Parts: sequence; structure tokens; C-alpha cells
Amino acid sequence: MHSFEISNNNTSPILTVTWKQSVIESQRLNLIVCIIASFIHALFWLQLVFYPLVRQKALQWIYAYLIVDILLLLRFFLLYIVRTTYHSYTPNVLWTLVVCYIEAAVDNYLNILGVYILLALNISRYMQIAHNRNVYDKHPQWLILFHLSICLAPFLFLFIQFLVGWSKLKQSDDDLCDSYSVNLYIKVLNIFVAFAFPIASNIFVITLSVRHVRVMSTLRGSVHHVSAREKYNRSLVIQFLVFYIVWLSLWSPNVISYQFITGTNEITLITRLLNFIEIALDPIIVGALDVRFWQIWKELCSNFKCLHLRKRVQRSIKVVPAHKP
Repeated sequence: MHSFEISNNNTSPILTVTWKQSVIESQRLNLIVCIIASFIHALFWLQLVFYPLVRQKALQWIYAYLIVDILLLLRFFLLYIVRTTYHSYTPNVLWTLVVCYIEAAVDNYLNILGVYILLALNISRYMQIAHNRNVYDKHPQWLILFHLSICLAPFLFLFIQFLVGWSKLKQSDDDLCDSYSVNLYIKVLNIFVAFAFPIASNIFVITLSVRHVRVMSTLRGSVHHVSAREKYNRSLVIQFLVFYIVWLSLWSPNVISYQFITGTNEITLITRLLNFIEIALDPIIVGALDVRFWQIWKELCSNFKCLHLRKRVQRSIKVVPAHKP
């Protein structure tokens, strides 16, 4: 595939903002999935409007992660609108650079941001399970610092790479903008920061949580008594483990392929589709991590069943005409 490098000056070839028809067609399925994902996310966030039960500090990492999902959806819709409605070449280098950087780098930044937010959630859960410590109330200043660090660190990591020339921007012959690392060492560094380190850290913390639950179950087993807190902790570990397996299987292919493959070949199309499917499922599988969402969903299901039953009863009632004496 032919491509040319994009530099921050006027010596680069004129960039085209509009996708080719073949690229537009390849994005149709992603568009459908993203529309469905937007609908699911909208329903999820409506819970905060109508149910004070889920307006809790302890859910801040879940909400932060879902905000990243929303930003990924907004990125896709923005690019799709711009790339399919702008039907001419543009001499405006700044405009084309902004569009290309959004297409090439923002997805990578948000995916890195998401995986470290999950790590923070996992660590907070471990502190709750193993040490019975509510970090959300006892250390609010540290939480603010962690939020800022998680947002800024990936941005600086990627920005410095572009600044010193370790990563560069290019546009391929299918009009897609991509970034690429100049050598294998930078690719390995990116894989370590974006994938290997956060995933290994999450697995380590999950292992600690599982080990703690098993040890406590063994100790309690000798006295034939399991407390409600231990049952709750066990359910937390199982829920997060199931969620993490599903999430990792859908999220990781896109992150890995990003470092090695560009363009719209079959592999990148599949991995990006999996990533969007994961975004669509996130409100369901992330919400399942907290019992408060389960309570709301059960209440909604009960109300829906009652409403459905009431309508059936009303339809079955027959009005018998009064007989004249």
C-alpha cells in the first residue's frame, strides 16, 4: 500500500479529507454498531437522572471508563461526518492535520486511558476486599490526583513521541490517516505501556483478590460460617473476572493491531469492529460489576412485567351489556 508521510509544514502533499467510497462502505457496519452503542449508553446514563442510588462516589471509576467509551463514539461520528461530507481537497494544512491527528492518535490515547482506569477500579476493589477500606471517602485528594495523572500521562507519552519524531503521521492511498513508530524499539515500548504493563498489573491485582477470598473462605470453612461481607467480596471477584475476560477478548486485538497494521485491510476492520462491539456491551458488563445496578434492573424488569400483565388483564376483560328488566 502506497502512502506518504505528513509533516507539520507546507511541503507535504495535499491531503484529501474525504474517504474513498471503498472506505466508506467498510465503515458501514461500524456505524451501525456505534449507533446501537449510543442508544445503550444513553439508556445507562438515564439511570443517574432517575435513580439517586447510583449517584455514588464509589462508582466514579466505572463512570470515568464509560465516559471514555462516549469519547470514542464521538470520535467515530465526528470523523464519519467530516470524512463523508467534505467533498473537495483542502489547502488548509492546519485543518487536515487536526483531522488526521484525531483519526490516527485519539483512538490510541483513549484506549490507553480506558485500560488504566480499569486498573484504578481494580485496585480500589482490592482495597475494599482485602483491607475493608473505602478509598473514596478516606483519600479524596489522592483520587483527584490519580484521575489527573491517568488523563495526562498517556497524552504526554504520545505527544512526546510525535514531538521528538519517534512516531509519525501518514496518509495511505485509501485516505486513512495513521501513526507509525519509526523503529521496533518504539513499537515494543508502546505495546508495553498500552498493553503489557496495565494488563499484567490487572491480572496481578485480580490474583491478589482471588487469593484473599480463597484464604478467607478456608478460614471460615473451619467454623462453618461465611459472613455476608465475604459472600459479597467473592461475588465482586467473580464478576470482575468474568467482565475482564470478555473485555480483554474484544479490546486487546485492536490495541495490538494498531501498532503493526495500518489501513483498511481485513484484520484492522475486524479488530476495530470488535472494539466497537465491546463499547456497545460496556454499559451492560460494567454495570453488572455493582449490585446497585442489578437492583435497578430488577426493579425495571418487575415494573415492565407488571405493566405487561396489567395490559393483558385489561384486554381480557369483556364488558357484558346490562340486561333490560
